[in-house]
Amino acid sequence: MSRTMAAPPRPTVDERVLGAGTGLRFALLLVLFLTSSATIVNQIVEVLADPRNIRVGCALAAGADPESDYLGIGLAAVRAGDAYPACVRRYVPTAAAWVPFAVLAALLIAAAAVYWLLPRWKGRRGRVVPLRAVDPEGELRPLLDELVRVAGLSRPPRFVVAPAAATAGAVVFGRLRRYSVCLHGGLVARRRRDPEGFRAVVLHELAHLRNHDIDVTYATVALWRVFLVAVLPAYLFQIAQDLKDSAASAILGPAERLGNGHELLLSGVMIAFVYLARADILRTRETYADLDALAWGADARGWHHAAAHGTGKAAAPGRLRRALASFTALWRTHPAWDRRLAALTDPRELFAPHALTLFVAGATATIAGDQLIDVLNGPGAGGALRVLTALQAGLIVAIPGVSVWRAVARAVLTGGRIPTGLRAGWWTGLGLAVGELLTSSTSGSTRWLPSHPEALTVLILISVGLMCWTAQFAELSVRSWRGRTLRPAMLLGLAAIWVVFALWYAWWQADGHTFATGWAYSETGIRDALLHDLPGTVPADRDVLAGFAAALPLLLPIGVSPFIGWAAAVLWLLPLLAWTRRPATGVPEWARRALRGAPAPELSGPLLPPLRRVLLATAAGTALCWVGTVALMAVMHTWQPPPERRYGTYMLIHLTFVLLVVVCGTLTAAALTGLTARRFPLLVALVAAGTTALLGLAGAAVLGTADGCLGPLNTLATSCHVLPAKVWPTVQLLFPLALGLNIFVAAAVALLCTAARGALRSRRRTAAASPPDSGPAPRPERLVLRRVTAGAVCLTVLALTAAMSLPRDRGAGHTSLTKQQLIPTASLPTPSPQVLAAQTDAWLRLGGAGLMARFTTEVLAVLTALQDKAALTDRGFAATRIRPHCVALEHLATETAAYFPVPDRRTQTRWAALHERGKRAGADCRRGIEEGKLTVFAAAMRSYVNIGASTPGVLDSINAEAGRGRSGH
Repeated sequence: MSRTMAAPPRPTVDERVLGAGTGLRFALLLVLFLTSSATIVNQIVEVLADPRNIRVGCALAAGADPESDYLGIGLAAVRAGDAYPACVRRYVPTAAAWVPFAVLAALLIAAAAVYWLLPRWKGRRGRVVPLRAVDPEGELRPLLDELVRVAGLSRPPRFVVAPAAATAGAVVFGRLRRYSVCLHGGLVARRRRDPEGFRAVVLHELAHLRNHDIDVTYATVALWRVFLVAVLPAYLFQIAQDLKDSAASAILGPAERLGNGHELLLSGVMIAFVYLARADILRTRETYADLDALAWGADARGWHHAAAHGTGKAAAPGRLRRALASFTALWRTHPAWDRRLAALTDPRELFAPHALTLFVAGATATIAGDQLIDVLNGPGAGGALRVLTALQAGLIVAIPGVSVWRAVARAVLTGGRIPTGLRAGWWTGLGLAVGELLTSSTSGSTRWLPSHPEALTVLILISVGLMCWTAQFAELSVRSWRGRTLRPAMLLGLAAIWVVFALWYAWWQADGHTFATGWAYSETGIRDALLHDLPGTVPADRDVLAGFAAALPLLLPIGVSPFIGWAAAVLWLLPLLAWTRRPATGVPEWARRALRGAPAPELSGPLLPPLRRVLLATAAGTALCWVGTVALMAVMHTWQPPPERRYGTYMLIHLTFVLLVVVCGTLTAAALTGLTARRFPLLVALVAAGTTALLGLAGAAVLGTADGCLGPLNTLATSCHVLPAKVWPTVQLLFPLALGLNIFVAAAVALLCTAARGALRSRRRTAAASPPDSGPAPRPERLVLRRVTAGAVCLTVLALTAAMSLPRDRGAGHTSLTKQQLIPTASLPTPSPQVLAAQTDAWLRLGGAGLMARFTTEVLAVLTALQDKAALTDRGFAATRIRPHCVALEHLATETAAYFPVPDRRTQTRWAALHERGKRAGADCRRGIEEGKLTVFAAAMRSYVNIGASTPGVLDSINAEAGRGRSGH
């Protein structure tokens, strides 16, 4: 390139209009470092404290099958109940609680030491010399002081020189505002020959100081080196030991080897992701430093010269070479010179959401979240885990959210195409899903992938929906916001998606991920419990309850969470408030600043459709809700059961169909607006859907209040009493579903309708590419009417949502549904003979043998006492010699029920029956002695004789099963 080439034009939009977003990515890397280190430290401490791996023995005793998948292992834990944690507390040795924290603190201290010593190492004698050593006449000092003033640094750095470095470059290092700029010897020698190049290089390094890059960069380097040097080798050594030990067990060996393989894969991918994310951040900050140096007057010819003659030139022609060059560029901490030069001319890449950045952010966030659960899995850590999970959810959505806001702001200011958010949501969601696969939390010990990976699409759908909402809300805010900065509007939008994603992410971490393993609920058990608990019969009640039993696991617990109302409300109440603003005129102050003096476009008000048009769609959906509710009441009136049987199955079916009617009306309103709205279709559809759901539920509540006075529409009430309080429990039950989960379903329908409309219509120039036409200003009374309408809706929804969030008395309601009924027996794995033997052996060693011995001792004591003739004739003898053993057998039955069931189900049936007989006989024995009833006492003694005859067979079966596998593990 010629030295006389003109400098490229100054970038049109300030690249920091809404921040760079790199700080959030650095924060995510720091979280990943901390959680990874804490997880590895915990694992190593557990191995050292429990060298015999008794924890696995407790899992085997609980019925866990090492050859099963995640679902089977999880169901075994549910089947065991509280016995597993009791086994761990009793038998598994643990290190002191402070040990993992002390080790982690030591690692952080080591990282702090590395951070402190790195600048000393870089600035050691023999490598660098003071500036005066190469500039004794002081020619450089005035020039450097001038550049420091140009950069606006309040505290000048120390300048040193590396004489042995022949390159014409420089580097910044230091700590806690004590920074040094090291000038390479080649740069100092080039100063007279190329003063503008010297100036550009120094300004670039000073820009790093102005942007506060150094501390975060060196902190990351310190943590990364401590992780690679201290944590990772210890972890790999532990895995090597586990692989060595797994060869000695034919039962646990395959599962342990697959688990260790998964851990090794996760470690390798995590290291690659961390390196890619760090390199991406550093490349971005190099570009920002270039732009700052250019803004401070640096000559762009240096970048042209480097791009033409330096390293990192554009790849040679050829698809394979270009792909290879692009791949290798991902691993570099400095962008290629041709990319740096292009960014000076058009920094659009700084505003576009990058696929790799979002994918890596999503994957690393999932890995960190899984490790966070492993670290905080102890008792009493639930509250801390919920708080940290919510904070992490905010970090996850903030990274793509900020990038979408930046891209939308640039597109509006430059008249470009407005991003839809689909791309950002897709890559973020895909990263979350891939990270979930890498953590193995849904796959178990016998497979690399979960049984139902399609369940992971939920993460992608949530991400896509939130980013599409963010893109439309960002455009709405950019076109209407007035003020000195756009950041408050962005923070409001990010807070909204944080609330929503925190709710769904917490659900996924706690319950949702289990759907990737299979169906963990017994529909038959739920249906039978409903039939038992809810009196009354209606036509086809078993079929209706079967459908309800299938849907219940999907609705609980998130569908009835009081927080889902707040999450749904922010998605449609914030856009609703846009109708309360006056039309925007002129250019806002933040836009003038972002364009840095360039001519600013006139940002007119958002092209929202008239509110009456939205209310027409709302009216259609509301009419459907009301007509459907009336028709439902008329139909149910025809098979109305007697009054005493109306508040069971009949009422449940009535409420279910009322909810379905409201859902249908809401989805109709969302579909109509999604198909017809030209601008902001998702936001407008959510407003229509939310208003429809509110009015539809209100209509159902009014009809419920008048129930009993409606003649052929009477459903539940038996007399005419208009009492609004009587429908409040119904509103409490339906509100989280109608104005919570229903709103998210409506958002999905609106997105599908918008996509269908776009696919059916021919491509046309988008409205964002042309100056928006705000139309004539509305009359004042119209604005007042809109404000009154929006205010009434907002206040009503907020008041109801707050009321639903208040703690309330659940009453004395209970259910006959037990954990055992919830377990789908078809999903319980049938262990192989070898595994069953190992499970039985562990069952015996960790408490079963003791229960068997105590049971045998007590029964033999009773039978021995019966040999005395006074046993049936002397009440005092029975009270002193027999009664204590009867009481002991009663208590022993309770202890046995609290312990693990016998792994073999047939043997467990016999073992449980033995203790149940012993418990009944003990109660009869005690009652017969205390009340002096000889017949009752004699019957109890006959039961003990029968129990004594049955006991050896049961115990022999258990011992024989355990003996088959003692040599195999």
